[in-house]
Amino acid sequence: MMIIGIDEAGRGPVLGPMVICGYAIKKDKEEDLKKLGVKDSKELTKNKRAYLKKLLENFGCSEKLILEAEKINNLMDTINLNEIEINAFSEVAKNLIKKLNIKDEEVEIYLDACSTNTKKFESDFKEKIRDVIEERNLKIKIIAEHKADSKYPVVSAASIIAKAERDEIIENYKKIYGDIGSGYPSDSKTIKFLEDYFKKHKKLPEITRTKWKTCQRILSKLKQTKLKIE
Repeated sequence: MMIIGIDEAGRGPVLGPMVICGYAIKKDKEEDLKKLGVKDSKELTKNKRAYLKKLLENFGCSEKLILEAEKINNLMDTINLNEIEINAFSEVAKNLIKKLNIKDEEVEIYLDACSTNTKKFESDFKEKIRDVIEERNLKIKIIAEHKADSKYPVVSAASIIAKAERDEIIENYKKIYGDIGSGYPSDSKTIKFLEDYFKKHKKLPEITRTKWKTCQRILSKLKQTKLKIE
């Protein structure tokens, strides 16, 4: 039986993408993940995440989806962030099932739920992958929980890969833009970067999630009324 874990990195930042990762292994290999040192990605250093990402990608099968800031901005014209995330989770799950050509068997899928209602998250997710379930005659068990990345090694693995992938992207941004901080609204370096960039260019950089209230506060502070995107 295959087990799949799905998680994201970068849901909350005002800068950069959200990275969604699905990770699949045989259920009898789950204990081996613990032996590799897999745990909640937030408890690991950046270097450790990068190291484990390489190990995990060789040990199991992963599928990543990178939603750039511009894509998130466009999607949020019609749907909210929770809907964006569940759509991305289901897309990753379907791609992973097809990549591994899973048919006529049981599959357990563990999700790190973003919604407060985990049961609704489970049912909505199942509905979105129903076509693949029926087409491939799969018996699916879905477990959606808060902080699943700290409870289930297969979700921890997905979390590590997603976070390490985003770490790499942020490092590349720093080569282009200089010190942008962590990208989170709570980071004073990130806020200073956005303010300085706007003062210089009269617009926010294309890596900005313009729907975030942080951006509106910055614009208000700088007495601007119109937002122009690169």
